[in-house]
Amino acid sequence: MKAAALANVPKHIEHFSKFSPSPLSMKQFLDFGSTNACERTSFVFLRQELPVRLSNIMKEINLLPERLLTTPSVQLVHNWYV
Repeated sequence: MKAAALANVPKHIEHFSKFSPSPLSMKQFLDFGSTNACERTSFVFLRQELPVRLSNIMKEINLLPERLLTTPSVQLVHNWYV
């Protein structure tokens, strides 16, 4: 990624983490591909949904107890966006 894009990652995480993910049951998830199977529909849904879900996950990682935050695996994930 370009350095300018990487510099904006924390801002994007902060922005998208303010949104709630769309509720999606397993049935809806499985039915999504069989009904209305359209690449454009899938693209639009994922384009809106992925940043929200990933941002919420990253914010939740920061809420882990200090002991877990210092583990190598959590540090690796944390360094992806810092």
